Amino acid sequence: YSQAQLNGLARRLNDRPRKTLNYETPAERFGQSVASTG
Repeated sequence: YSQAQLNGLARRLNDRPRKTLNYETPAERFGQSVASTG
């Protein structure tokens, strides 16, 4: 697989809401975590 294909897959997975994250996406949760650290 090319790097572009892998990047696209990672983007799709990180933009998918997760039940374990209270239906937030991993990207949203990561952004909140980064914002809270200052």
